[in-house]
Amino acid sequence: MFKLSSGLKSGLRILALLGDNQAGTPVAISTMTPKLGLSDKYLEQLLMILKRAGLVRSTRGANGGFMLAKPAENISLLDIVTALQGPIEFCDCGQQECSECVRPEIWKALETCLGNTLAGISLRHLISEESFQVMAHSVVLPDAPIWRDGAGI
Repeated sequence: MFKLSSGLKSGLRILALLGDNQAGTPVAISTMTPKLGLSDKYLEQLLMILKRAGLVRSTRGANGGFMLAKPAENISLLDIVTALQGPIEFCDCGQQECSECVRPEIWKALETCLGNTLAGISLRHLISEESFQVMAHSVVLPDAPIWRDGAGI
């Protein structure tokens, strides 16, 4: 069904490593490779994607490497997912009336719910040891009592 790609999982591990870097100095690829168990080439590819997305930055030289481009609390899970896996789209036709999609407005509402949820989770949340609570998100359909009481998608 819906799965995280290996690139997204690896990218999250890279960002977690950079976010946990207490020294705040660039981390060399040669330092990341053994910690993450990824090849240099694959690591470089993912880092370039993350750099183009504005999530990491690089510095050259003997003490060069990669670091987060902004504080971990300002990098959302939506930013990361979009950079590494593409936009959240269940129905990619982009139309409210689509002969190929059954009820595209429901799929668009689900995209919005998922996007909003991911936007509310930061990289800092992912790498912290703090507990969290899952709040229910839902799409309310017309036959639900809450719809009749004035709520909706």
